[in-house]
Amino acid sequence: MVTQSRSSTQVAAGIIRNEGKILICRRPVGAHLAGKWEFPGGKLELGETYEEALLREIREELGIDVKVGSLRWKTRYAYPDRIVCLHFYECSLLDSSRKVNRVATYEWVLPGDLGRFDILPADEPLIEMLTENSVAERAKTPQPNLEDSYRACAQMAAAHYENFPVASRFLPTRMRRYVAAVYAFARCADDFVDLPGAGTEDECLARLDDWERRLEAAGDGRGEGFVFTALADAIHALDLPLQPFRDLIAAFRQDVTVSRYMEYSGLLDYCRLSANPVGRIMLMLHGVRDAEAFRASDAICSALQIVNHLQDVKEDYLQGRVYLPQADLVTFGVSEEELGGNSAGAELRALVAYQIRLTRGLFAEGHPLLGRIGGAFGRELRAVFRGGLAALESIERVNHDILGGSPRPTFGDKVACFAAAFLPPGRLERRISPGVNARADWNYCRWYVRASRSSFSLAFLFLSSARRRALSAIYGYCRAVDDIADNPGDLAEKRRRLDDWADSVVHLKEHSHRHPILRELKSAVLAYGVSISDLLDVCNGVGMDLEQNRYQNFEELSVYCDKVASAVGLACLKVFGENSNSGLEYGRTLGRALQLTNILRDLWVDIAENRIYLPLDDLRRFGVAEETILRRECSEALSSLLWFEGERARELFQKADELLPKNNHWGLFPARLMGRVYRKILENMMAANFPKLGSRYTLSRWAKVREVFLCLLGW
Repeated sequence: MVTQSRSSTQVAAGIIRNEGKILICRRPVGAHLAGKWEFPGGKLELGETYEEALLREIREELGIDVKVGSLRWKTRYAYPDRIVCLHFYECSLLDSSRKVNRVATYEWVLPGDLGRFDILPADEPLIEMLTENSVAERAKTPQPNLEDSYRACAQMAAAHYENFPVASRFLPTRMRRYVAAVYAFARCADDFVDLPGAGTEDECLARLDDWERRLEAAGDGRGEGFVFTALADAIHALDLPLQPFRDLIAAFRQDVTVSRYMEYSGLLDYCRLSANPVGRIMLMLHGVRDAEAFRASDAICSALQIVNHLQDVKEDYLQGRVYLPQADLVTFGVSEEELGGNSAGAELRALVAYQIRLTRGLFAEGHPLLGRIGGAFGRELRAVFRGGLAALESIERVNHDILGGSPRPTFGDKVACFAAAFLPPGRLERRISPGVNARADWNYCRWYVRASRSSFSLAFLFLSSARRRALSAIYGYCRAVDDIADNPGDLAEKRRRLDDWADSVVHLKEHSHRHPILRELKSAVLAYGVSISDLLDVCNGVGMDLEQNRYQNFEELSVYCDKVASAVGLACLKVFGENSNSGLEYGRTLGRALQLTNILRDLWVDIAENRIYLPLDDLRRFGVAEETILRRECSEALSSLLWFEGERARELFQKADELLPKNNHWGLFPARLMGRVYRKILENMMAANFPKLGSRYTLSRWAKVREVFLCLLGW
């Protein structure tokens, strides 16, 4: 007997939504199963992904453009002559004014009306997820049997991406079906409000009201549709209370009506409804119902929820929701508009680092539960716990840039999750220890220093790890404060943020702090005795930038230089181990030389901000009017003025060399290197008769390496 194998066809289909309705098309005469209705889509061509095939088919067949969203459902269906592998994607119509013009028969249908159409057999299982039939219609609709219902729930759990395993094979077969039913209940309700084209607020709330009505019916043993047929069986088999399920629906209602959270405590209240009930249900499924276990589970579930929010900050913002607490946005100086950008700025990354710190604390709070739960459920719990930590670490791996694409765990992370299931819970403790948070703070500071492209980062390479870490904190602090003045923004808001930084420095030793730079700075101050007064001078100097844009004479300018540059040097000298009077004078003089070089290099950049740092007495002495500089006019008089200031900077560099403490030559290597690099920049500017409009002098990488080599030789 010869059997003929059926071919397998890969098909991508779209659930295209617009104004609460879904697009379906009728198959034309002559097609396979002509006259049946289907979701639009088509076969994959060689080398195409499912998403690419779907976009092409919709464009070619319907003449419209859509945005392809998340995978909603995938299945295999066996027709007599073929096997079809289907992937259904949520899609939203990009231009609602364009009409479908290449299909003879199509309909925009309310989800509740899909059951009236003769749908392709392969598409039928999806209808139950989308439909919202009336009670009368459901009464006439044959209910699925129990096994089919559990099977459909399991397929739904497998089709959706999560950071952690859902109803995995760690669990016994009997228990997996119950977990899948709970997941399907929550997933469908969540999709009512989250998916593109979900409809108006009233429509979303009406769907949730109906979902709750069906939940109550399931509690009475009446299952409507495959989700509630399975859930009703689980509720009665395991004596589950309905309140956790009601809480989940309350959270989805909150997603419709609440789009902002003022404080972190409000976000935790939301998690109490949106996440914690799932953990409690899971514990009750496995016979655990004591208060201590519930508290630990709540902490883990809240952590998992917040991790998901951090991964999807941009996506949530574009849908009109912001889960980052408003108070934290204000504290870190982050505008909501930034959440829709393509790359996170330094302050948003600092805010994310703080949220990760809090979330890791929640994981630590829930960790004792791992030691209490054994067997198959214990393995599942450890894998879920490790998956949540992997998601946190994936954000840290991209330096907290949550806007460059949703950070996700890697294949290696998934392997680690599997391994964690079989390892003692204590092995996970090191991933939530205080040392992990401390390393994360340093990593943020290191990223900040590297991102600034400053010569400082090169000077740090020849220090011990501890000193390098302290200097990264000091430089990061100075950079963050300086950016307040340099970045665009409201003047009053800049003053507020600068005052916040100054207040944090005043109370640096006695307070805990949210910003990773402040936490690292506190460690540096305690370890090396860095002067709080020097750190405050930096804030005061930046404050001068906000209030003052002209300086009458060099003495007045020197006061500014001492605050924004020399104070930085004096703070660093403590880390270098230099406390002598000559060392302090060396640091003060070198700081003035460096800042004056900066002023000459950034002349035209500062002019754009209406800042003239060159002393007005010197302008008058050389016959240079302010107006000519503001008009960016170059002249012989201006060249003479700049040359005079360049010679002044040269003298300061020379004086600093003379003041250099001879007994700490190697310890002061970073300071000596900075002096060499900036002196070389000054020489290059003077050789070119100072920067022309639009130019900004710096040293190439190889030129900097050369200076490092010469500095090491002591030249």
